[in-house]
Amino acid sequence: MHPFDGLDGHLAGERPAKPRASGLTMVIDWGIGPQRQRDLTDMAADHFDFAKIAVGLSRLHAPELLTEKIDRYLSWDVEPFPGGQYLEYAEVHGRLERYLPACVEAGYRWVEVSDNLAPVTLRWKEGVIARAVEEFGLKVLGEVGKKEGLANAVPLADDARACMEAGASLLLVEAAELIRGDAETRADIDGVVATVGLEKVMFELPGPWIAGVEEHHVHAMRRDLVDRFGPRVNLGNVQPEDLLSLEAYRRGLGVNAGAPV
Repeated sequence: MHPFDGLDGHLAGERPAKPRASGLTMVIDWGIGPQRQRDLTDMAADHFDFAKIAVGLSRLHAPELLTEKIDRYLSWDVEPFPGGQYLEYAEVHGRLERYLPACVEAGYRWVEVSDNLAPVTLRWKEGVIARAVEEFGLKVLGEVGKKEGLANAVPLADDARACMEAGASLLLVEAAELIRGDAETRADIDGVVATVGLEKVMFELPGPWIAGVEEHHVHAMRRDLVDRFGPRVNLGNVQPEDLLSLEAYRRGLGVNAGAPV
């Protein structure tokens, strides 16, 4: 028996146990080493579902360490996947044919398919999603939205629908879309949710890689998303050191964790 049984937070009933279909959390792994990964999974594996091996860091890990990292996440029912910018790099440099087979060989079961920097079409993204699913047996996180300063050629809701119809299992919303905070963007996000359903949407949190974003902005945004959509909202790009504080907020535990019952 846990010494704090019964002191679970007034929203604890809204948190389904793993494996879950909603309230998903994705941690972003910027190359953490084996000891830190072990600490993370030992302490908090129950509280996250995906781990993004950011950008092209899969290439920078020694093969045996990459295998060890992937296997450790999988052993704790956490799905690792390589960041979408690595796939975009492969496309821009004419090496896409090598990318999906390499993901399978490495042991990944999920991939991210994005188009937030590469000059590609929606038809291209639909094709890559379909190939990943049908030819390689991968599950796909399809991403919509552009990096800061770039315009969307296709309305977000239409992009989202196309990704899901092509075979994506989950839809990521690019963090840069969320920091604008204007009424038009808010309406666009509501349109994505209405199109594919809240359970299929994962909102990526921003970070210092976006100009002007500081830690307090990230904490404010995650509070806003939980307050707006509820504790079962799917959230991504969570820093490992922020994982447990996010889980506390989801459950209504601790300072700034929601209104008292």
